[in-house]
Amino acid sequence: MRTKKHTLRNKIIIWALGFALILALVVAAVSFSLSLQYLKKNQQQAALTNIQLLGNEIDDDIRVAMTFANWICLDSTLGGYLLNVENYYDTNEKAGRRLSVTTWDHLNNEYNIVGIRDIVNRTIVSTPSGDQYLQSLSGGDTQSVADTSHKVMDSEYFTELLSSANYKWIGPIPNPLMNSGTDLIIPIVKSVQSPSSYESIGWIYMDIPVKRITSKLKSFNLEEDEALFITFSPGYTFKFDGENLVRDDIQGEVISYILPNSGWEISYLPSAKALQNRVNYYGLLIFVIVQIIVLAGAMLSFFLHRTITRPVSQIVDRLDLIGAGDFSRDEKIEWDNELGDIGKGINNLAENVSALMEKRLLDEKAKQELEYRVLQSQINPHFLYNTLNTIKWMATIQGSDGIADMSTALSRLMKNIAKGTENLITLRDEFALVDDYFTIMKYRYGGTISLEYQTDDESLLDKKINRFSLQPIVENAIFHGIEPKGNSGKIVIHTYNKEDKLLIEVTDNGVGMSEEAIESVLNGESKTSTEFFKQVGTYNVNQRIKYTFGEEYGIQITSVPGEYTTMRFVLPMDFKEDDK
Repeated sequence: MRTKKHTLRNKIIIWALGFALILALVVAAVSFSLSLQYLKKNQQQAALTNIQLLGNEIDDDIRVAMTFANWICLDSTLGGYLLNVENYYDTNEKAGRRLSVTTWDHLNNEYNIVGIRDIVNRTIVSTPSGDQYLQSLSGGDTQSVADTSHKVMDSEYFTELLSSANYKWIGPIPNPLMNSGTDLIIPIVKSVQSPSSYESIGWIYMDIPVKRITSKLKSFNLEEDEALFITFSPGYTFKFDGENLVRDDIQGEVISYILPNSGWEISYLPSAKALQNRVNYYGLLIFVIVQIIVLAGAMLSFFLHRTITRPVSQIVDRLDLIGAGDFSRDEKIEWDNELGDIGKGINNLAENVSALMEKRLLDEKAKQELEYRVLQSQINPHFLYNTLNTIKWMATIQGSDGIADMSTALSRLMKNIAKGTENLITLRDEFALVDDYFTIMKYRYGGTISLEYQTDDESLLDKKINRFSLQPIVENAIFHGIEPKGNSGKIVIHTYNKEDKLLIEVTDNGVGMSEEAIESVLNGESKTSTEFFKQVGTYNVNQRIKYTFGEEYGIQITSVPGEYTTMRFVLPMDFKEDDK
């Protein structure tokens, strides 16, 4: 009995859902991995774009300040002032004042033109000693302070910055020119060199207010778990807390951008919460896709069940009915598809099996009838009567030798008839039966008939043949071939091997047969009968051979009317009962 766990329906459902589930898991894993990479990359790219915009905006201000400082270092008017102002004051204070005012006007005009006023609060150009200097102020809260240059020179960072070949950044630091300590700046200190000797002829000081930088940083909206860092130089890293810059170290996986002009570095720590929210959204989307795939798998399994497993179940049920003996045709399983072709094949097979069984029953019935006739003919009262009558007349006319020969032949023949019912015997034993029979017939016909054996190979006598198959053929040759001719006759039995088949030809020189008569004999339509084996004619012998050895074997008849008839037995060379 088929169990449910092995049904095709369950297998299709398991395979369809399993495939859908595996596909869904693969799609989910790949999609989640790609989505996570995409979200991270997208977040990083967006963050990098934002800090580039912010950094470039800050860097533009620093570039303006650096450009203005470079202009001061290269301007000839300011260079002349730094070279001569102290000498002028030493020799002619009035001339020194006039030089200072003229140079200050020149510096202040440029200060206003380039827009540096919005970037730095104070610009100082001073001689190396700090005794003479020019100062430009941006206004607002910026105030002039007495002894400004010396206060700048006294600051702890001045010497470090002045000695640097390039711009060096420190800070934010308290403004040395303000007393509150809350006014933080990014200082610029640069040495001014003589164009002829490259000796220092003075220095420049600028202060960039940190408020200028933080005001731009405020435009960068930060979430709760985001962070923004700015590094002015190694060791000077600050975190923007939304209002001020607080000294801190960079933490986490940040995205950094180096400002091209100042070399400052802005670092941004993206929001993990925002990334997680996006990941959760994509995860939900992927989960929905997985559910759709699984649902599609379930629908596919249902569709396959309706289109495959249900017809297959009907076919299996039909096979069960056939196995139970119902061979009728069921047109309900003959669909218009491949399974319908199988159903048609099963119906055709059932009909063929039914027809084969009917044929088998008919063959068995014919075989039983034939065996009954053989058994029935084993004791033929008519034949015994004629034989005994012949013996009686011979006993009257002839001496005892003939009576003895016939009595001996008859006793042997009766003995062979009576013993057993085996179907196959050796050719040698079959020839012995024929000899006993022919001995009796020879005396009956007064010696007008003769029998001759021609055997090409003595080993052929050990081959198997149906019991009592040659005797009826010899009997027919006598009664229907030689006797109607009205004179003496001869029968020749030739045994030989051809193409690995055993051939036995029984030839008589009797009246012969027409083609119609041959066909009638082989088809069993002939009504002739013999003396000994009554109704065991050529047709029945032929059928016995086919039943025993197969359809390719049997009797072949060739004949020429008025000349001869040959009955050819075609038998296998080597045959065992188990081969059937």
